[in-house]
Amino acid sequence: MRRLSVGLLLALPLVTSACVAPLFIEMFKDPYGRHDSLVRIQREYTNALRWGHPDIAAAFVHPELRAEFIDHVQKFKEIRVTDYEVGKIEWGEEQATATLVVTYHAYSMSNMVEKEIRETQHWMRLTKRGNDWVVRPRIENLIDGVAGL
Repeated sequence: MRRLSVGLLLALPLVTSACVAPLFIEMFKDPYGRHDSLVRIQREYTNALRWGHPDIAAAFVHPELRAEFIDHVQKFKEIRVTDYEVGKIEWGEEQATATLVVTYHAYSMSNMVEKEIRETQHWMRLTKRGNDWVVRPRIENLIDGVAGL
């Protein structure tokens, strides 16, 4: 029994270092947390659309496009998003921009036929040093693709 305990104690540092090492490697590759902040903000934006809260999603839209986005909110309320899938992030120079494809599964309240719509989301940081990501969406493509409005 004592040999087993000693063996486990000797193996513990190897096991824990194997689990922790990838975290440290990722931290050195992305010391400012660009990836984590984009993933979190993109998830919040897409979940707001998924659950029918485009007014909340508007907070993540680039300020230049926010008014146009809000103009489409009423039409968006006729759509129900049942699910979505997020593709791989393609990073721009110095991780200041990112592009990814989101596939929505949605239907219109008027015809109840689910459709699959792909949206290319272009994300950018508003400030050079911050993690204040905003999206330049084309919500009208999602609305037109689902509802034909």
